[in-house]
Amino acid sequence: MSGRRLAPAPEPRSLDRSVSVRVLPGRGLNGGLTARWSELQQATPAFGSPFFCPEFTTIVADARDDVHVGVLECDDQPVGFFPFQRGRLGLGSPVGSMLSDYQGAIVEGGVAWDATDLIDACGLKIWEFDHLIASQRAFVPFHRQSRPSWVMDLQDGVEAYLGSRQRAGVRELSAVARKRRKLEREHGEVRVAHELADPGVLAMLERWKSDQYRRTGAADHMAEGWVRDVLRLAHLRRTPTFAGVLSALYVGDRVVAAHFGIRSTSVWHYWYPAYDPAFGQYSPGLILLLSMVESAPSLGIRAIDLGKGDARYKRALATSTVALAEGAVVRPSLAADAWRVRHEARALIKRTRMGPRLRRLARGPRA
Repeated sequence: MSGRRLAPAPEPRSLDRSVSVRVLPGRGLNGGLTARWSELQQATPAFGSPFFCPEFTTIVADARDDVHVGVLECDDQPVGFFPFQRGRLGLGSPVGSMLSDYQGAIVEGGVAWDATDLIDACGLKIWEFDHLIASQRAFVPFHRQSRPSWVMDLQDGVEAYLGSRQRAGVRELSAVARKRRKLEREHGEVRVAHELADPGVLAMLERWKSDQYRRTGAADHMAEGWVRDVLRLAHLRRTPTFAGVLSALYVGDRVVAAHFGIRSTSVWHYWYPAYDPAFGQYSPGLILLLSMVESAPSLGIRAIDLGKGDARYKRALATSTVALAEGAVVRPSLAADAWRVRHEARALIKRTRMGPRLRRLARGPRA
């Protein structure tokens, strides 16, 4: 497991007259606290994503040393949870950083709290976010921009969902069905399996994903040991409110596409899809995704969240969106000044066409 050792958390600080914050290490949550967290998460639809489940935070905490949780308390009773990673000089990030597609504080409705005071109480100078639920009012003053996460709403059933997409003129449904039939004609029987326990399929997915990142010039998540640890730990985790779900598309006995995601009691998050490039002409990833739609009701799933991004298939298949914000809560400090300089430099690179080129140069020539 990777990560770094950090200084002890600060003493509790008051947010207002009635709410205080106690900071615990991510590995220090007892059963009572995780049960209360799960209760709050399930009681509020805005927190439906599996990234808001306590299981996700505890999994990341098992893979890293820098995970903490700010426990908001009123009259010594927990009323909220703020999971975060704390780095050097008080720089904070969401739990899971690059892996986290939903971020925020899980707080009971009606509890008054202030984002700046919360960050300060957690010993942070900066807390930077890029997938924060935009509806969380306390963080609104710190938004820089907002982008949609695309959601497939299945609460009225699979037939109702498919009918809505057909009425909307979505051509992907018939195109994927044709490609599936063609794949079967040309290569043999096609079948799909979900909730696979086979770690070999997950390892294959990681290799495919790493190759994809290199081909496209994107940062390779799979090169990070802790990222692979999180995926493997999530694959093993199964509770009544959270599970890692590994799916695969087979042609005969050969895996041609795979997906690993996580789910809560109601939301299945489309997280890490990958496929064998030799079968790319058949759109095996979309064949597998539409099979997930068909299987969702048996898992109690009411929505598949496709995440952020401008991919055509997301726009075509989604029936609704959730606004996710990017920004940062910044407390005045020398660390904050240094962070602003780095942030402006990163923003400049992203605005140009230099980003992918610089990443490829940094990796050096491939063998």
